[in-house]
Amino acid sequence: MRNSDHARDRLTVVGGGLVGSLLAVYLARRGFGVDVFERQPDPRMPGPRSSRPSINLTLCERGLAALDAVGLKDRVLALTVPVYGRRIHLIDGSTAFQPYSNRGEAIHSISRNELNAVLVAAAERERGVAYHFDQKCTGLDSRGGTVSFEHAVTKARTEVGPTKIFGADGAYSGVRLQLQKTELFDYSQQYSPQGYKELAIPAGPEGRPVLEADALHIWPRGDFMLIAFPNRDGSFTCGLYAPFHGEHSFASLTTEERLVAFMHEQFPDIAPCIPSIAEQFFARSANTMVTVRCRPWSRHGNVLLVGDAAHSILPSYGQGANAGFEDCAVLDRCIERHPNDWRGVFAELEELRRPEMDVMADLCVEHFYELREHVAEPRFLLRKAVERRLQELYPERFASLYSLVAFTRTPYSEAVRIESRQRALVDRILAVDGIEQKFRSEMTTLVEHCLQEVA
Repeated sequence: MRNSDHARDRLTVVGGGLVGSLLAVYLARRGFGVDVFERQPDPRMPGPRSSRPSINLTLCERGLAALDAVGLKDRVLALTVPVYGRRIHLIDGSTAFQPYSNRGEAIHSISRNELNAVLVAAAERERGVAYHFDQKCTGLDSRGGTVSFEHAVTKARTEVGPTKIFGADGAYSGVRLQLQKTELFDYSQQYSPQGYKELAIPAGPEGRPVLEADALHIWPRGDFMLIAFPNRDGSFTCGLYAPFHGEHSFASLTTEERLVAFMHEQFPDIAPCIPSIAEQFFARSANTMVTVRCRPWSRHGNVLLVGDAAHSILPSYGQGANAGFEDCAVLDRCIERHPNDWRGVFAELEELRRPEMDVMADLCVEHFYELREHVAEPRFLLRKAVERRLQELYPERFASLYSLVAFTRTPYSEAVRIESRQRALVDRILAVDGIEQKFRSEMTTLVEHCLQEVA
């Protein structure tokens, strides 16, 4: 991958988070010098200076493949906890396990801040990569290829360029904000009516986890839910997802008394394991969730948006970081196909990735409501059981939508087309008379029986 022809060219990456740091590695391997300007402080430094949410994320095949291409997969996997399915917690205290795969496949839980620190360190080890922290993007000239910054502490101003500028600065991108001021730039954002707050569950005695550590735990409650991600030290990082307004909302939980009563009423099996609930809950405002779509992703062959800056999506499918990492891998292949032609590189990346991310954005909205409202419903459980049985019987012919998204690199649009065809088959199976009774009493022969009846 390394190409020394560009050793004297310096590129500028705005955003030193997950995607920006991995992108710096890819660009450095191509022989470019890279300056990374990050609005936040160095994530490796101690102290609560960063305002970036730190809730866990999950890595799957797409993200891991992009890391593997630059030799970082094993280093990152060593920091993760494999998660093999969802453990659903009902309000009556009962639980149900829903495996992600019948082949033992797992997604991998990791702290966002820990992953960010690893990627920053990896990028800094590359020849020609330099980080500049506490730098806020304040201006952009896409025609001239220059970008301006202001230091968060000293207020010193810096202008960089002419250069190629990669906006990898997240859902609230400063680079994209500057592009929004230009003509013929389309932009839309849709905030979810729900947000989330982070809560921590410490490990139990002798460092043992208080929940099964090989599962992602979900407490679905209709309008709101709690999700817990396992950590390597036996602790769990939780996200409480709720509306901003209305009953059972963040606006209704204004006192410690109300909060504690709500947590113990709705999550009685885990609330006692969360110490200092009120202190954790009221420490920060609820984080927002936003879907962002824009076009074009590039301007004048000088500026390109990648990752959340180009396509922010809801976190429900766990694809934000994975999709951003996949952007980096696809961009690298575009650079190889279009040497010394940045316009061609940027145009091809958008052609390949923007339609896919539009599809993924819609899937994330649908999946968020599925997790919150449907994962505990008998009909939903029946559908998933049928899908797993079909995949067991015909592994080369049937794969669930979740499997295609998480455990393959099938384009998102193709995964949806495959799922649409397969849904018709599952719908026919579920329409068989007495299917629910057959499910309860004859699970091992369920699909065979149904296939005979619909044949």
